[in-house]
Amino acid sequence: MGAVSFKGMRLVRVAALVAAVFPALVWADEQALLAAIDAKSGAVKEVSQKIFEFRELGQQEFKSSQLVMDELRKLGFKVEGNLKVPEDLVKGGIARTAFRAELAGKGPGPTVTVMLEYDALPNGHSCGHNLISGSGLLAVAGLAEVMKDLPGRLLVIGTPDEERGSLGGGKIALLEGKHFDGSDVVLITHPGSTWSVDKPLLAMKRATFVFKGKAAHAAAAPEQGINALDAAIQTFNGINALRQHLRQDVRIHGIIKKGGDAVNVVPALAEVEFAARALDTPTMLDAYGKLINAAKAAAMAAGATMEYTPPRTALLSPVMVPEYLALVRKNIRQAGVPAGEVINDPAPLGSSDLGNVGHAYPTVNIMFKVAPEKVALHEDAMLNYTVPSAGWPATVQAAKAMALTAHDLLNDPALTKRIVDKFKAMKASEGK
Repeated sequence: MGAVSFKGMRLVRVAALVAAVFPALVWADEQALLAAIDAKSGAVKEVSQKIFEFRELGQQEFKSSQLVMDELRKLGFKVEGNLKVPEDLVKGGIARTAFRAELAGKGPGPTVTVMLEYDALPNGHSCGHNLISGSGLLAVAGLAEVMKDLPGRLLVIGTPDEERGSLGGGKIALLEGKHFDGSDVVLITHPGSTWSVDKPLLAMKRATFVFKGKAAHAAAAPEQGINALDAAIQTFNGINALRQHLRQDVRIHGIIKKGGDAVNVVPALAEVEFAARALDTPTMLDAYGKLINAAKAAAMAAGATMEYTPPRTALLSPVMVPEYLALVRKNIRQAGVPAGEVINDPAPLGSSDLGNVGHAYPTVNIMFKVAPEKVALHEDAMLNYTVPSAGWPATVQAAKAMALTAHDLLNDPALTKRIVDKFKAMKASEGK
């Protein structure tokens, strides 16, 4: 009895020792990670500044992507550019400004993927993608210093052309090209006027309807004409009649692109373009079906014909896992963001090809505050805050939050699996 008791006591002591030492080791590893980020901050800031100055539009980000690839190679990543993608999404079937980089840890484990964006708008980096690539590069630069002690692997994917994401040449093409394959969880950042981790992205699908009728003199023989513009207008009326019966997050909005050539001629051709959006993909697709039916009914009522070609791509909505969001919020605090900052108030609604990634893998987008609340993304005034000399302190905090989150996920495969399993369950019940 005494021997068994002694053995049991020894096991308890060993367990207690491991429990005491392991958190200390993790804490030391995290401190090394944060120190590495601080040490590399200046060099990565220069990279972000160059991207700010390059101001390259989508699918033209050759200098920006090459610069980031060169930096990743210096960090020890195996980098592949000129990624193969579907030819109907990117001309030639090669994403020439995208890349995929990989760094392995000490053995098998989770795969954490970090996305970088670097395309600009016509007025420059008023959406701050130079800070997205800057924060992501800084995060993985820090992680590269500790990956030898972590299981799993780190993927970095350069995703071009976010601003024209609905065309499919950015993240959608890379998803279809299987360049995200193997990812367990995904992280990205985005500058703005508040801290947030649960920014909703609306699923969106476009529709262009061409109505064809018959021209006639609008005064002398209107009875001989078939008014295509009437069909276009009735489409709007049909949608407006449906709005009472659509969920509050559904948006259906459209424009008349062509409505006739002369006021005294019955319009023989009219063209309208719509977009349907909703917070989840099934609800969006349901609204989209109603939109198509409204156009068909309008054409029938006017006696016109309607031509419609389904679009090749649609933007999907992300499926956000509460435990994953909570983990990132905790790490935002650890990165030094004051308790008074709001980090759970969703930003205004919008759509992005980021949603397609978030519909395929558990994804968190860390929105970080670089500008006052009254300054909006894409306006000229935002350029005063996305320039690294102004926006870098918050960029560093976002990089630390991302790196700490990746560290947690790599260091705890059970946590990562729990997030992945919850994501799959939530996606299976989406829209129900």
